[in-house]
Amino acid sequence: MARPHVSRRILALAAALSTGALLSGCAGSAGVGEGDEPQTITFAYSIAADAQDWYEQLAQRYMDGHPGVTIEIEKYGLDGYPSLLNTQLNAGNGPDVFYALSGTGQNPSVGPLADAGLVLPLDTEVLEEALPDAVQAGWMFDGTFYGVPTSVQINGLVMNAPLAEESGIDWTAETTVEELAAQCRAAAEDGLAVLGLAGAVPTAPAITALGFAASTVYGPEPDWNDQRAVGDTTFAESEGWQEALQAVKDLYDSDCIQPGAAGAGFDALTNGVAGGTMLAFAAPSSANVTLANASGGALKMVVLPMPAPEGLEPKLLLTSTDGIAGNAKTKSPELVKDFIQWSAEPEQAAMMAELQGTLPLGGDTAELPEAYQSAQALLTSDGTRPYPPVDWPNGAVFDALGTGMTGILTGQLTIQQVLESMDTAWG
Repeated sequence: MARPHVSRRILALAAALSTGALLSGCAGSAGVGEGDEPQTITFAYSIAADAQDWYEQLAQRYMDGHPGVTIEIEKYGLDGYPSLLNTQLNAGNGPDVFYALSGTGQNPSVGPLADAGLVLPLDTEVLEEALPDAVQAGWMFDGTFYGVPTSVQINGLVMNAPLAEESGIDWTAETTVEELAAQCRAAAEDGLAVLGLAGAVPTAPAITALGFAASTVYGPEPDWNDQRAVGDTTFAESEGWQEALQAVKDLYDSDCIQPGAAGAGFDALTNGVAGGTMLAFAAPSSANVTLANASGGALKMVVLPMPAPEGLEPKLLLTSTDGIAGNAKTKSPELVKDFIQWSAEPEQAAMMAELQGTLPLGGDTAELPEAYQSAQALLTSDGTRPYPPVDWPNGAVFDALGTGMTGILTGQLTIQQVLESMDTAWG
């Protein structure tokens, strides 16, 4: 299967956002399959918190407009979802529709699943008309769509802005790693962890490290993935990657990260922020709405880039990696295709963005949600980079980064060993 070359295409996303031209066209509906095709399908996805019900609302909206159709929701925790989904799809008893990630470098990325014949091909002509070029990357392989994105997100960090002000923490989009580290020990003495980390779940430390790599690696070298793909560089010899992982370790050594982070789960992050003992953590930007909803609107989160080391410019990782795909072995292929393609229509895209607190598949940065205002200057300049793992060759590289980052914090691994393991995983 051809690699999607995401890095070249998503770089256009920031420019498209600033013009307000992302959303154009309308995905047509082929109609619900008739005859003997079952009109009940299953839809599986993973959640980090009960407040994440936007896919459930999407399904309900479809059922409201399609009498006789039933979509049964299956929710799973983040930790076990990828392996469970792979097992079910390979066994032939997977969900009809499922949450997936774009590209090839994460689990469950749609590329490897499509390559294995496990994903239902969609109507490419319809989706090419509905989706702007900038958000198609990673969902199309060999000229065929195998899924659709459901949002455009920032992978940076979310911060409790009122708590930062109350605690005297000066943290803006321009704050450097060094400036942040200098404030952490005093905050820790007052029982406040400036940066939370769920080290027991590889996804969390991987996202954290990638936030720093946005400025240390992909800021100076936007084409770093392409260089790695042709063998012109490696993780182990990259000063930028060394600096990214060192930044996480430096913050940990400066008491910025909460005690016990290496063994913490996602609940430590949500509970810490909700309880006022944690200021921020690395996450997709939809976490700002998840936390606000879970707290009944009490929490006011803002989206920021991960701080950059002195001398480097902060960058936001912008991605349309989250989305949905269909099971190639579904007994209701026409219904599944219709639901997935319907979800990409402008009305549904706008609804999902509002529910998730994300950027819609189209929109104008002049109308950004309030949580994004602190990062607006980066969204309208050269301040964005594509989410790197979308273009990595397999999910093992991402996993090596996540587990390795935790190993660095526990002293079991060195930065060099982790980077070498990422090179080995790349193949």
